[in-house]
Amino acid sequence: MNIVTTRFGLIQASESELIRIPEGLVGFRTFTQFIHLPDPVVAGLSWLQSVTAPDLAFGLVAPPLAVSDYRIELRPGDRTALELDEERSALIYVILNRGEGGGLTVNLQGPLVFNPVRRLGRQLVLTSSRYAVRYPLDPSQAPAPTLLPGPSPLRATA
Repeated sequence: MNIVTTRFGLIQASESELIRIPEGLVGFRTFTQFIHLPDPVVAGLSWLQSVTAPDLAFGLVAPPLAVSDYRIELRPGDRTALELDEERSALIYVILNRGEGGGLTVNLQGPLVFNPVRRLGRQLVLTSSRYAVRYPLDPSQAPAPTLLPGPSPLRATA
């Protein structure tokens, strides 16, 4: 299938590469099919590109770029929605944003969790105030054209 994007041009992908996020993302509930792409220049940065909206793409990074001990709890309903047999196989990302003054922030309260085997995703909305919606990234930790950690495995807490 051909996917038209404003950021990457025309992308060719097979149906098996699509990621379904049945409930969509907060503020973008009607968009449920995406493709996950590594950034062509910046290691550690990837993009969640909508299959149906050429200009809709979210920058994603692994949580340890912002908080080294980032932990979330997957509720039974989340595990069911993601069809997760083994929580350790889940991958977690946070959405990168441009903050006030041009700095980068990440949304730690709305992480994205993926089941890479079933090609399913879900955005969690954490109710704890432990994490910020716009957590500033340390400029030395921000994605740059150097090798950075990849996706973080889910680390559930009791």
